[in-house]
Amino acid sequence: METRNLKHQNGPDQVFFNQGRTKKEIEECVVFTRLELYNRAMPCGPKAVQEKLNAYHVKPLPSESTISRIMTRHGLTDDRTEFEIILDGKRKI
Repeated sequence: METRNLKHQNGPDQVFFNQGRTKKEIEECVVFTRLELYNRAMPCGPKAVQEKLNAYHVKPLPSESTISRIMTRHGLTDDRTEFEIILDGKRKI
């Protein structure tokens, strides 16, 4: 049985990143990253998500417009993720 030669071999301290992600996997990465940034109260627009995905070495890296469409499809736009604090029946935010 023949073994394949790998261009890049990961050491024990490196994370393996799948170079051939499916559309579904990319979409899941976008959603996870958007929620992570939002929960940390960090900028979480398409550009910020794209930069974080690049830092995570996600390939292929989706464009900002693709990220925006994915976030809209999953209800993760700013209008839909803002929250309200209601105290004593009065809206605070």
